[in-house]
Amino acid sequence: MNSSRSAQRAVIQFLRAEGEHASQIYRRMKEVYGEQCLTRCTIFRWCQRYEAGRVNIKDLPRPGQAHVVTTLLQFRLWMSSYGRIV
Repeated sequence: MNSSRSAQRAVIQFLRAEGEHASQIYRRMKEVYGEQCLTRCTIFRWCQRYEAGRVNIKDLPRPGQAHVVTTLLQFRLWMSSYGRIV
């Protein structure tokens, strides 16, 4: 069973279109996904979005710089490209 967030959002969208209430959607999904289930609050929030007319299950792009992870090796390579720093 695909328990990814986007897959669960698709299920929420489908069940909401079928007329299921958010509380019933949460109960059904909790039975199927168990510990991997989205939280109750998240399911209710997505139900509201779909009721307001949203059709996309993907996250919207967020403003700001993306997080960058720098490993020690990457840092050393970056430092070595500048030569000796005094």
